[in-house]
Amino acid sequence: MKIFYQWIKGSYSSIPVYEMAKKYGILEENIFWCDENFTEIWKKIDAEKDAIWVLPIENSYAWMIHENLFNFLHFDFKIIWEVSVQVNHCLLSKEKNISDVKKVFSHPQALSQCFEFCEKNWISQEKFVDTALSAKMLAESDEKWIWAITSRNAGEIFWLNILAEWIQDQDWNTTRMFIVAKKSSDFVLKNDDLKWKISILFELRNHPAALYKCLWAFATNDLNLTKIESMPNLKNPFNYLFCIDFEWKMWGEKVKNMFKELEFFAEQIKVLGEY
Repeated sequence: MKIFYQWIKGSYSSIPVYEMAKKYGILEENIFWCDENFTEIWKKIDAEKDAIWVLPIENSYAWMIHENLFNFLHFDFKIIWEVSVQVNHCLLSKEKNISDVKKVFSHPQALSQCFEFCEKNWISQEKFVDTALSAKMLAESDEKWIWAITSRNAGEIFWLNILAEWIQDQDWNTTRMFIVAKKSSDFVLKNDDLKWKISILFELRNHPAALYKCLWAFATNDLNLTKIESMPNLKNPFNYLFCIDFEWKMWGEKVKNMFKELEFFAEQIKVLGEY
């Protein structure tokens, strides 16, 4: 079994990867980091015979990553579990005095999530491709007055001083990640019997109050929605796709009834996973 994740060890995506590797006895040589964009990684793991990918899907401070949702339409993968990673943004440096901070590098989202800290400490911000890579760049640089905002893991990996931590504006900042595998994969998580959530993606039919009627299918069957997200339909301008997460088990009678009702007012219904 191979595990893929975006960017390098020390990135937030790598945290659940190494937890899974430890739990399932996956060797270091079967863990692969990728510096491509999300779609290129989808292509890479699609060519693998047996692989899983830990990918970020949503941040509590920011938004859903639509690119990864769209790719469920283009690649035959399923969600097999989700994990939540608590974000602990740290200010890293080779220096030891926080008053020496001049300029900080990090991913744009991390910078935006630490806006108040940077404003308070008069720190100028520079966008970088990734949080962990900014730590690597800092560790390899001879420049003394550059700093990085990234995870504590990255600071420890690259032997950098942690001048401050938990510097994000939102104390409970969390990133939700999906663990995905090919639909043909027989890889089973040890907690596979704990499935309680289903994610689906669908397009509305052109009927009056179609969205209301789709949602009514969940209400009449006593299914609790935990997420609803709309996004543009790339095949039909100004038409929208809806991604819904709800609580239940796929074999439940209420879920079967919901799908029967949903088909009257939605089309192209795709089950992304039961997890």
